[in-house]
Amino acid sequence: MTKVKKHRGGLSPDKYLSREQVQQLRKYFADVGNQDGRRAAVNEAIIDVLLNSGLRAAELIALKMMDLPHCHGKLIINVRQGKGNVRRSVQISSALAKRIERFVKKHRKGAKPRSSLFISEQGTNLSYRSIYSKIRIIGKAAGLPRLTPHMLRHTYGTSWYNKTQDLFGLADQLGHSDVKVTHIYAKTSDEKMRQQVEDFDLFCNSFQVNIQ
Repeated sequence: MTKVKKHRGGLSPDKYLSREQVQQLRKYFADVGNQDGRRAAVNEAIIDVLLNSGLRAAELIALKMMDLPHCHGKLIINVRQGKGNVRRSVQISSALAKRIERFVKKHRKGAKPRSSLFISEQGTNLSYRSIYSKIRIIGKAAGLPRLTPHMLRHTYGTSWYNKTQDLFGLADQLGHSDVKVTHIYAKTSDEKMRQQVEDFDLFCNSFQVNIQ
């Protein structure tokens, strides 16, 4: 039996997206937006919400209209079916709230409060398998063949910590019951450490090596 090796120092590079890779995703949707109409809009909205809220795929699937800012008037997403059946409120930006509202007005107009935010082209509820498959297809088309829903969640966690240095706030956003679980993001692509590494580059800075 092969023993699984542990990875020290935060998430491995294949578990989250860099800023450049996020821009790669944005460029992909900018290129296909006018070609694929509603399907492209749905796909982009799914990626947008996952990437900018840190929701799990199952939590995204369970979202109802009544859980969204344009229905309850607050800049939060109400997660009814979190891990362990724990409910929580996830803070989101006003910009994301406006993008969700625009999506609803154009593509889910007339949906009732208890209707799902995202549905299939046949009008049925999405499954985890369908969300996972959809994101894999998007990733391959965008040149990111390893893309998964959880990679988007990890990208959110890494970006949040790099900007705020707030583990407890991030734990609340992600729905972690133990901040020790969240601590992995403090070790992943930390911008302060990145600057230290850049400053320590011995051959590119002032340090001189004398060879006898």
